[in-house]
Amino acid sequence: MRRSSRSGAFAYGYFIQSAAHYLMKEKPPVNISVPQDAFPEQERERLHRSVLRAVSHDLKTPLACIIGSLEIYGRTKDKLSPDKQNILIDTALQEAYRLDSLLTNVLEMARLEGGAVQVKHQSYDMDLLLQDCLIQLGHRLSGCDISIKAMPASFSVTTDPVLLTRAICCVLDNAARHGSTHPVIGVEYEMTGGQIIIRIQDNGPGIPESKSEEIFTKYTRFTPQGRTHTGSGLGLPIAREIMRLLDGTVTAANRPDGAGAVFTLSFAA
Repeated sequence: MRRSSRSGAFAYGYFIQSAAHYLMKEKPPVNISVPQDAFPEQERERLHRSVLRAVSHDLKTPLACIIGSLEIYGRTKDKLSPDKQNILIDTALQEAYRLDSLLTNVLEMARLEGGAVQVKHQSYDMDLLLQDCLIQLGHRLSGCDISIKAMPASFSVTTDPVLLTRAICCVLDNAARHGSTHPVIGVEYEMTGGQIIIRIQDNGPGIPESKSEEIFTKYTRFTPQGRTHTGSGLGLPIAREIMRLLDGTVTAANRPDGAGAVFTLSFAA
């Protein structure tokens, strides 16, 4: 077990340092004035503390599962059946995906808040953009029943397709995690009154009215009774920050039929 502890500590420290190092590659916002020779050391320390505080617990949990699963596999694989070997490998892989998602969200939120993201507009077909979202999410949508409907038909928009795809992915991922045991996700989009409207609805327990704004706050996690939650609490805040950059909005409400939540993204056509 000592070996596991040392391995976990090394991996944990490595991820924290990598996160801070990555963030330091971005230039500070132009409206911040600090001595040129003092900025790197001071900012690196601030970022290190910020990342450590934000993700310390969430990093340790998947790392422990990854290390434990692979260590058991390495020590006992000759005695395990192929099914049990696959279970251990799959457990490690799923936790690695979870860790990757967490780090991606933490780094992306820091870049958005630091003013390091630039909007690059171009014309893009909405149906292709949504298909890109499904491809990017991949395994996270496994087991979900997803429908996409354009009203009345698909059309092109002028926006930053990379940023809009990311915002939609954050909302879709949230819908997949908070849906029922068999998530059903509906996506509808339309152009009306000079606005592009994208609605993403799930079949989960819905959102308490008092939480409809709070869920867009960093590290806020709403976990209905009897459910487990493995998100970072950053997906929806990232979606809102991106929509702000696109001069748009994202809001949450419950479906009129009470069968889940609906998230609405809108921006100028």
